Amino acid sequence: MRTRTLTTLSLMAIACLPLAGCPQRIQIPAEFSLAGGLGTFEVQAGVLKQNRGTGALGDTQVNIGSGTLRIDPAKITIAPVNTGGGKGTVNLQAGGALVVSASIASVDQLDTVCESGEKYGPFNVALDVNNQPVSVDPSSVTLSQNTIDLINGGTFSLCIEVTSPIDGTVTIDALSFSLGL
Repeated sequence: MRTRTLTTLSLMAIACLPLAGCPQRIQIPAEFSLAGGLGTFEVQAGVLKQNRGTGALGDTQVNIGSGTLRIDPAKITIAPVNTGGGKGTVNLQAGGALVVSASIASVDQLDTVCESGEKYGPFNVALDVNNQPVSVDPSSVTLSQNTIDLINGGTFSLCIEVTSPIDGTVTIDALSFSLGL
């Protein structure tokens, strides 16, 4: 079991100015670190891999009212496996898409979060000809009220699922949240 905490809950709020004609909303950007193994996957092409752990918002007393989740392609690295072919050549399928999903449930559902948690995604991560992430579709997803309640309650369980088009190691450094007050 791995435990994570939102590492960058920035109180540098981004507010919409009333003079600009939009309602006052404060959005807090936050990154949830997947370091320590939660975001590292040894993958085989087309085979689903899962990691699960627990996380918390941290010591903040902020009451979140809404939020979104996104995966930044710059936070993903893929190290392909050398599949042979002699003289150090690498036989790989170029391009394709890495598929990533996240599920969130109560902390007592850690053993079943991958199956029974609130699922977000799939996020399709487009890869270039060198198998490096270039974009993610959808760019973000809206968190349900149940997930907002879990974040407000403190600790929750998390499952990250990855399906890669190639063999290798996929590392996702963090999940990005935008939390509304």
